Amino acid sequence: MRRRSPRATDTTWIYNLESTASLLLALGSVVSALVARHVLSAGPALDFWTRCLLPVQLPVFYLGYGYLYQRQWLVDSGRSWLVSMGRELVYMLVPLAAVTVPTLLVDGWTGAGPGLSPAALGRALLVEPVIPVGFFLVALALYAVVPTLRSRRQAALTVSVAAALKVALVVAQSMPGGQEAVAHLPYVVLNGCANGIWFCGGMALAAAEGDGRPLTALGSPRALWGAWAVAAVALLWASRAGIVAAPAMEALLTVGGLWAATALYGRIFSAGRGQWGFFSAVDGYTKGIWLMHPMFLAVWFHLAGPASLPAPLLVAGTLAVAYGLPVAVNVAMDRLWKLGFLVNPSRYLRLPARDDAPRTTAGGPGAA
Repeated sequence: MRRRSPRATDTTWIYNLESTASLLLALGSVVSALVARHVLSAGPALDFWTRCLLPVQLPVFYLGYGYLYQRQWLVDSGRSWLVSMGRELVYMLVPLAAVTVPTLLVDGWTGAGPGLSPAALGRALLVEPVIPVGFFLVALALYAVVPTLRSRRQAALTVSVAAALKVALVVAQSMPGGQEAVAHLPYVVLNGCANGIWFCGGMALAAAEGDGRPLTALGSPRALWGAWAVAAVALLWASRAGIVAAPAMEALLTVGGLWAATALYGRIFSAGRGQWGFFSAVDGYTKGIWLMHPMFLAVWFHLAGPASLPAPLLVAGTLAVAYGLPVAVNVAMDRLWKLGFLVNPSRYLRLPARDDAPRTTAGGPGAA
């Protein structure tokens, strides 16, 4: 059912898209776990889900964080950079640390890792983050090195540099032995090159809105999704045949998937339209689902052990642990001394007051 209140704002679409990505990432973990336990069987549908649809979900967050960064901040001086980075240090490092510590404890208890120690914690926070909070370390680095866009030329240059780094990485990974070679790069460098294009693309999208180009100008969502599905099937076949390398396939499908998703969500949730009741209900908890479901699933399957649970019970329990338990913990944390701050600081800290409208880059409407 669609609820007409509250009304959608200019940024509702990206929050809803991030919520969808969070739910799908958790579903990906559930599906992978059930396949590993032979509850689900591998097949073409699972291959399409794993290799085509699922890889698009994490880039949604880079796109969204870049989009909101461009809309909410004006970073064009040393002072504005310090103010912005002060906020982002809290937004990024608090959930990074809050999820890393219990994850290391769980890994030590289940035998999946060395456990919590000063050395392991330092490595997980600075060198090799645990899944999924490595995103925050990479995003923080992008905030530190990418200023907000002030002109169309700057936007084009920023996106071009990010695209060149992405292409260079894809080419390197597609060469014989390339995957092993690039794996030796520092985590932030490797993932920054891999995902900086989505972050800068989100910034350019917000800048284009400031120039009066609405999201509806991206094209028909139905046509875009149809083209993406055809391309996904073709690229999946080409990848199996050895014609297209997996990194190139993933990059192409991510570009098309983000384009189509932005067009769809931008049209459905444009400003002035009603917000869906579903997203109103889950919006405050999907980040907790994304961040906490891996360690909860690790505990669940460790407790289940080698016991042969009936398939329906295993599926129901896995879904409850992946979705219901993070929500319950998130609710409890919100009510207990506002501990929800540890998972989602942005719900408790306000940005400096500013107009909600996107800024206009030089040459756009309203430019001097």
